[in-house]
Amino acid sequence: MVIYHFPQSDAIDESAIERMVANSTAQQAAAVAGMKTLSRKREQAVSYAMLAYALEHDAALIASGETHVLPFPSEALYYQPERAPLWQNGEHGKPYLTNHEGVHFNISHCREAIVTAVSSHDVGVDVEGRRKFSDNLLGRAFSEAEQHLVRQSDDPEQEFARIWTRKEAWFKWTGTGILIDHLKTVEEEAAIAQCHIETTLVSPSLPFQDHVFYLSIAQDQTTVL
Repeated sequence: MVIYHFPQSDAIDESAIERMVANSTAQQAAAVAGMKTLSRKREQAVSYAMLAYALEHDAALIASGETHVLPFPSEALYYQPERAPLWQNGEHGKPYLTNHEGVHFNISHCREAIVTAVSSHDVGVDVEGRRKFSDNLLGRAFSEAEQHLVRQSDDPEQEFARIWTRKEAWFKWTGTGILIDHLKTVEEEAAIAQCHIETTLVSPSLPFQDHVFYLSIAQDQTTVL
């Protein structure tokens, strides 16, 4: 599996997005146009570029049982694929490819980064940077045991992001859809029992060294070496 990440950057402005869309399909152009904000358009365009590039350059990594987390090269944002990816959304909104048999993908974004995972097996991915949270959100999304872990942590905001991404990655792996209140229905340990979840703290290089974020990847247990 290959996972690309790219920093949220104002350098990807409207003109850059237009250049990216010019190399894409009518489906992708419509998807970008349907986004209401610049940040959402950026996320759609960049995640699509990652997917298109990975499909044509990283077949061996995609098929691998190992997880390869890589920064996405900025020069590849405007890559024009020979076989552009086409997708549809499942019953609960999880996208799947219709013209690349046996390949699965999942995307995520936060204030710090945009991420796309491409695998030969079902995958769910979620990213989150340090974030302030209210007691109300903590109570709605986390079990009592998880709330205790957050409150007792030396860095509650970081611990919140770690657990949050692991639970969301599990839901995205199942493809059942996510609501905040649903997050409380599955505890982190229960999710681990059903699939393999990897979590890492990603620290991008200069000039985005402050764009640190947690990345969690959920995948079938049988795919892990």
